[in-house]
Amino acid sequence: MTCNQKSALTAVATATQTVVANGYVNFTSNNLLTGVAIAHTAGSNSVRLLRGLYLVTLNADISPTAAGDIGLTLIRDGVAVPGAEATVTGAVGDTYNVGFSTLIRVLPSCCVIDNNATLQVQATAAGTVDNVSLSVVKLA
Repeated sequence: MTCNQKSALTAVATATQTVVANGYVNFTSNNLLTGVAIAHTAGSNSVRLLRGLYLVTLNADISPTAAGDIGLTLIRDGVAVPGAEATVTGAVGDTYNVGFSTLIRVLPSCCVIDNNATLQVQATAAGTVDNVSLSVVKLA
């Protein structure tokens, strides 16, 4: 990680992982991590953001363990981000590609308020997830 580059992250998980309903996707490796405003530890399910404006994109393959709706939702500090969800109505054994993008603004912190944000990707139903790519780019 270097201080003179724009902050950017591409975290991936290419192997299949089983996720329970309302469980979080783990990102096993960082294909790219630059700058100092974004933090992610390979193998974890959370990304930490400092103040700024960020573009967040997700692409993944999902398979439900039971017929019905399954999707992935971006969670910010424990709360779903409106509009940052991709859902399909699926059949057992079928794989579906889902994705979304959104902007996230993190306000500056002060001595009494920590406005840093933690992002996670949550499954809306039980299933398997693979070929997941989460990209976060600091725009300003």
